[in-house]
Amino acid sequence: MFLFYSCARKQYEVLNVTGCLVEMNSRYDFPVNTKMLSFIMPYKTQLDAEMNKVIGEADQNFVKSGRQSALAFFTADAMQDFATGLWGAVDFAVINNGGIRATLYKGPVTVGDLYEIYPFNNRLVLVELKGKAVKQLFDDFARNKMEGFSKGVRLTLKNNEIDSLTIGGKPLDEEAVYRIVTVDFLAEGNDGMKAFSQATKFINSNIMLRDTMIDYIKNLTDKNKKIHAISDDRITIEE
Repeated sequence: MFLFYSCARKQYEVLNVTGCLVEMNSRYDFPVNTKMLSFIMPYKTQLDAEMNKVIGEADQNFVKSGRQSALAFFTADAMQDFATGLWGAVDFAVINNGGIRATLYKGPVTVGDLYEIYPFNNRLVLVELKGKAVKQLFDDFARNKMEGFSKGVRLTLKNNEIDSLTIGGKPLDEEAVYRIVTVDFLAEGNDGMKAFSQATKFINSNIMLRDTMIDYIKNLTDKNKKIHAISDDRITIEE
């Protein structure tokens, strides 16, 4: 008796796809599994206590939307200040709006708020880029979507093109090397930031952005300072 098996790959075709949204709400809490509830309650109590700790106070609502995003700018400024303590002078910081997921509301700010705003495990990194690559980075911002960058940068746009770009008060030098702090996700060229793939140096701090922001806000509070956004019009749009 002989058995024959074919090694040929079968070809499949998707004929139909259906789906629906299932809202996760309290109806799934019943009937209550008392054994599971008693098991998780000590952990939940401990976690709630940690997440509800107030670590600072915001003097306004910080939103992530728009080309002049107060939250993105505040985040980038904090990243640069924090990174300077790790690596010395940094020319500027960049963060993507997609990495920021919620509004920071005026009033008390908790640890849990920061987990909602920065839910991803992105880590702070330092990269070095030649000026030509930096120009490409901002060209992509101007033509596609604007991201958050720190206070040392001034960008003027005209017809979605760069009219002028200064860093640290000086015009961009395409032959110079710039030290930039960002997150590992972007440094790998994701979210359209392909210019970072030209980095000549890469240092990973292994410190999550979320933890960076928590520490930064705690330090502000220790100095009796509120979370404040600098309104400095980093981006000027000319018609």
